[in-house]
Amino acid sequence: MTIDVRCCFTMAAPSLLLLAAASLIYLPFLSSICAFVVPPAVHVQKGPQTTPTSLFSTKEQIFTHSSIDKLDTIKLALKRPRGASISIEYNPSSDSSLSDGDLSILSMSLRRSKTSAIFTSDVSSVKKIAKEQESSRGDFPGPVPVIYFGRELVGDVFNDDDIGASAVVVEYESADKLDMESLQNMGIIIWKVNDIQQIQQLVDMDSHAGGVYMLSKDMLPSSIEDDALELKDILSSLPKSVVTIAPLQSMLPENAEVSLGKHYASLGISSLLLSNACVGDEEDIKYSQFVIEGINKKSSSSFSMTGLTGSANGHFGVSSHEGEVKWRRNE
Repeated sequence: MTIDVRCCFTMAAPSLLLLAAASLIYLPFLSSICAFVVPPAVHVQKGPQTTPTSLFSTKEQIFTHSSIDKLDTIKLALKRPRGASISIEYNPSSDSSLSDGDLSILSMSLRRSKTSAIFTSDVSSVKKIAKEQESSRGDFPGPVPVIYFGRELVGDVFNDDDIGASAVVVEYESADKLDMESLQNMGIIIWKVNDIQQIQQLVDMDSHAGGVYMLSKDMLPSSIEDDALELKDILSSLPKSVVTIAPLQSMLPENAEVSLGKHYASLGISSLLLSNACVGDEEDIKYSQFVIEGINKKSSSSFSMTGLTGSANGHFGVSSHEGEVKWRRNE
């Protein structure tokens, strides 16, 4: 059987012309449908480089289920329904570093004294304190977070098999000196801020960049006479999930840290950090208990604590007739 090829082309030509005409008519319509149904491609940046233009993005934290749980644990420890929690800083002097056994006793005693967290800049103590705290899991009171507060960000202080720092304090203005990988390896970051604008920038980020901020001393009132109304207004406007931490100088004249701590709490600050409260001497535990109980009491700061009552008469760690407690460390 012979097929006339010319006939096939003759018959197909009108069909091809019709198909071409139809495509010209319906192609714009089909393109608009595809544009509506198929979302545009999104370019995902694998990792921002630490440059001045990307400094803002370096403060974003990538949270896994594990890190979210740890962040929630830290926030629960530092934020109370009413009043401010109190954390203790352990900053041993070069000539009074504690033995491992004494450090464990200090860690246990601080937990039992209702310390909310233990901050330390001593790299060698981080995992030792964290190990002792972890040993109390299942007990009451249970473990408190251990937070690294040193200038050098050393990898040894971070979580290793869940034994290490629960979080690390990082200067807001130091983020440009760190690469993104280093920031993410730190786990939970507590941002130390120097002004209200920095707080607002962090709040505007996704998840508020973790939502735990340490205020610099320059942002805080130096006495109870300073009402700090601007700071109070800012703190009251922050999201409820945000936690703010205020450093509180230890062993002030006339035990002023007690009244000043109460003043900070009245401004709406979530947590107080008693700076250099523990240095490795015999007054560490007694002093920490004194301040924690003093700030938590509703009465005035002129009081006598259990174990601290009595006349001064040359003794340290006891109330004088004027209510002031003297400390040997200040002599």
